[in-house]
Amino acid sequence: MAVTATQLRKQLFRTLDRAVQGETVEISYKGTTILLKTASTSKLARAVRRPTILVNPDELVESDAELMTELESKWVSEAESL
Repeated sequence: MAVTATQLRKQLFRTLDRAVQGETVEISYKGTTILLKTASTSKLARAVRRPTILVNPDELVESDAELMTELESKWVSEAESL
């Protein structure tokens, strides 16, 4: 689909919908062609890996209080650095 900048302004949301559906939009502006297309990334691809503990924290406190104290201090320092 090819449009001018004026046509894009008049039909912005309709044009964006077409781009979201996978159509490449060519926008002519001051003698330059600008391509508008979507990146095909899924929500899962944008997910950020986070460190986790796969154990009930209450069990960790009971079994190794020293380890739990060390982990909590790291969590606090990481949270403060954000």
